[in-house]
Amino acid sequence: MKNYKLIIYSSFFILTQLASSFLFAQQLVDDEEAVFYQEILKAAPPMPQPLSKTPEIKNPPPSVHSSAPRIITESELGEIIPDPVRNTIDIKGQDHYLTVKERNILLRNINRTWLAGVLSDSVPYRPYVRQKLKENKMPMVLQYLPVVESNYKITAISRSGAVGMWQFMANSMYPFLTKNNWYDQRKDPWLATDAAIKKLKDNYRQFGDWALAIGAYNCGAGAMQRAINKAGKKDYWYLASKGYLSSQTTHYVPKLLAIADIVENAEYYGAIEIGAADKLIEYTVPEEFDYVKITGMLSYSQIAEITKIPSETIKFLNPCLLKGCTPPQQTYTLRFPKGTGESSQKLLENAFIPKDVLMIKVQKGDTLWGISKQYGVTVKELCQANGIKENSVLSINQSLIIPIFK
Repeated sequence: MKNYKLIIYSSFFILTQLASSFLFAQQLVDDEEAVFYQEILKAAPPMPQPLSKTPEIKNPPPSVHSSAPRIITESELGEIIPDPVRNTIDIKGQDHYLTVKERNILLRNINRTWLAGVLSDSVPYRPYVRQKLKENKMPMVLQYLPVVESNYKITAISRSGAVGMWQFMANSMYPFLTKNNWYDQRKDPWLATDAAIKKLKDNYRQFGDWALAIGAYNCGAGAMQRAINKAGKKDYWYLASKGYLSSQTTHYVPKLLAIADIVENAEYYGAIEIGAADKLIEYTVPEEFDYVKITGMLSYSQIAEITKIPSETIKFLNPCLLKGCTPPQQTYTLRFPKGTGESSQKLLENAFIPKDVLMIKVQKGDTLWGISKQYGVTVKELCQANGIKENSVLSINQSLIIPIFK
């Protein structure tokens, strides 16, 4: 037992001596390193003196060891562009799969260019359309219906015979609009807009739903009612999805909603050109007009000569005159620029206006000079009545208006 304790004490003594030797050796190494670095510092240039004031660090970058949020300065906030917000249009169906399909087609580059062009063409008329929709408390989506119908072209004529910006058929224009041999009110964008709003309101009163009312504008109220009766369900999207409507009417409302969605959310879809075209009417108010009554026949050029208002302006404001003149044997109301009506009315009342006309067909050998002599009018009066020049060459069977002064 004593031998065992002796061995333990001996081992402990040896280990203690070894540890002391290691520490002594390490101290020698540290002393040598200290002397080495002191020699380097003596040879090095003097350290720069600290600044008298520590500079203030504005908005330091966040530390990787800190969870505190970095404060964004006011100037930086102005550079942050928020993600565009997608607006909801005022008729249901914006994200129906039929609308999404139409939207994807319209967002192709060539169709985006087309839509931007149509919006540019709509500038003279869309402010009036928007005003009338607001007055009648109707969905603003309807301002894009003439895009679907006619590309906002007042001269548009479809293969089926629909005419004007709102594409009225001859059998669907009454009692809203009238036409005869001298004028066709379907070509007047202001009168046609008033008529379209009345027709759409009638459809809504019948169906109680705007999607159905718009669809009925395309296919007719009778056809829409038959589809509802057959399906037993009064839901446009059900009728369109289940094949109860024609192909044209099925795509009609989705295309309208897709156009409205793209225009109202041009920034969201990255359609810069469409957004720019839409903003052309951003601060535009509907144009106001004066109205002048004329009894008898006067052409655009004759009205311009009497009133000193350019004939292009008279024609633009009164585009439904089919022969370029007011109808004879009746009193017709003309649209004039605001502020010119009273003076123009007085000038026209004192003008020598033909009260009646004859319509003839040009025969072989006829000339303007010969026809004027035959009917007792001047060549100038004959040309003004027909909107032609004095050196015009007549064609056989060409129709000519002969003004008759009484």
